[in-house]
Amino acid sequence: MAQDRADIVQIISEIWEELLDVDVEEDDDFFDLGGYSLLIVNVVTEARKRGLELSSNDLYTHKTPAALAAALGTPAGAREQVAPADPDFSTVWETGLGPLETEPTPTLVPLAPEGTGTPVFTFHWGTGNVRFMAGLVDSFRGERPAYGLEMVGMWGRERPALSLVEIATRYLREIRTVQPEGPYLFVGPCAGGRIAYEIARQLRDQGQEVAVLAVVNTMPPGSTELDPAWGLRELYDFRLASLRERFGVPDLLTDQERLMRGMVEIAWLDEHVDPADLHWRQAVWAAGIFAQEHYEPRPYDGEVTVFQLAEHADRPAADWGRVAAATETHTHESAGTLPLLRDPEFARALAKKLASHPA
Repeated sequence: MAQDRADIVQIISEIWEELLDVDVEEDDDFFDLGGYSLLIVNVVTEARKRGLELSSNDLYTHKTPAALAAALGTPAGAREQVAPADPDFSTVWETGLGPLETEPTPTLVPLAPEGTGTPVFTFHWGTGNVRFMAGLVDSFRGERPAYGLEMVGMWGRERPALSLVEIATRYLREIRTVQPEGPYLFVGPCAGGRIAYEIARQLRDQGQEVAVLAVVNTMPPGSTELDPAWGLRELYDFRLASLRERFGVPDLLTDQERLMRGMVEIAWLDEHVDPADLHWRQAVWAAGIFAQEHYEPRPYDGEVTVFQLAEHADRPAADWGRVAAATETHTHESAGTLPLLRDPEFARALAKKLASHPA
């Protein structure tokens, strides 16, 4: 392992220069240079390849090559003493209940159950919540009822599955309590697009019709921006570190109210979440991302309607044609998933797609 300060500065600087395509000095701030949360995954991966035991929290806490060199030259135990005092992943995960300890909790949420005709089902995004969609489904559902699927563990301590196929199978059972037979109409925002894809694939294998499979700012299965070698603990630690940076909250426990209010404002949390569940919710996030990262997709023989951001339009990794028999793509100038869901142009296009199938 490289221990010399100058060696560590050089390694870190070289990695940043490669990833950010800028010249790096030892006192340059990673985020001022254009770094962002997901890129930290690449920094950590590359640093470990070169013999540095770097964590995501190290990079959030020590933002320059010089500061990182000083920190990495300190014994790991000493570094941990100055880190925020969040409960570790094992402590949080142990508070959860497995299948032998609790009855399964419902994941199906009525978003707009009134209406007639074939219902629309929408799926939770990466944070696991879907109830925020209740304020959005009227823009595209027409007269149809609308339901959401939220992740296991949102309102209780049931541990979520770590397999996307198992997650999809469970959601499908609940969908069929409302609609036993096709044709089905699915809308999957962000991470929910992959869940919708796997459910649609299972239904097609069973001879059922999926009339609409719409994914919203979702990268196709098999592509990733995270390191699949990371386990639950690393994903959880990354999540906590990214929350501290995004919301400017150095201590998640001391500033918990401000943090949770900020997360509600961008629909990462539902309202009325118990503050005691904050870290549990991040462990649930880690479980969901782990399932996504380890999902091995099989081909889908139907059509996928893709609503993508313009910034992803030319990325080969964003091509749904790699996994689906047919695609219909709509490109929008939006700043992210939530702005896209709120975009009237998107709503009109999705409503038109849904309306093309008899109610």
